[in-house]
Amino acid sequence: MPHISVAFPLWLQIAAAVALALLLGWMLRQMTWNDIFVPGRIQHFVIAALLMLLIWSLRAQSVDGLAMHFLGVTVVTLVFGWQLAVLMVSLVVVMLAVLGIVEPLQVPLTILLSGALPALAVWGLLGFSERRLPPHMFIYLYVVGFFGGALSVLVVMGSYSALFGLFTEVPWELVYSEYLRYTMLLILPEGVLNGMLITGLVMFRPEWVVTYSDARYVDGR
Repeated sequence: MPHISVAFPLWLQIAAAVALALLLGWMLRQMTWNDIFVPGRIQHFVIAALLMLLIWSLRAQSVDGLAMHFLGVTVVTLVFGWQLAVLMVSLVVVMLAVLGIVEPLQVPLTILLSGALPALAVWGLLGFSERRLPPHMFIYLYVVGFFGGALSVLVVMGSYSALFGLFTEVPWELVYSEYLRYTMLLILPEGVLNGMLITGLVMFRPEWVVTYSDARYVDGR
């Protein structure tokens, strides 16, 4: 199928830019910057951002903006917290725009839909598990790590599909055939990838994962 270019309404692009500016402004004011200056944390952040840049640059799409690729947002959110996860995605998307992979006008929407939305969804799932489920390590690894990865795919692909179907001239049938129908094929790999990565980090480098605590998930069970 030929590559299809898509233009969003100008008001939507402006609204996305304003929403992103407000989110980043509020987020940066709330952040405890001492967290990132823990020895080694900056290096880990840079390495993770470069890996995400590589992964996100390997994408398949026949419609501009409807890209399919591994996200990795769940691991980043659990390792660094949702605020640094959104900051990392912002940097990655800007670099993708500089490289010509993402349309510059789609940068705010891409950050919101591919970064902020899944990061907040995973953060919400983590909060739910801490309030409602037993404090067991396997709850953290499987419910938050594995199902968090699956949830991130559902949130991202569902929101992109709705956005393109409602606010572009791309027919719903094309959105489904070229994008949405592949959701179930991406859920399992994303869940497994995030689950394996967070399991390895918890096993060998638990001090790198800010959302994990032996006191809660091992001693407190």
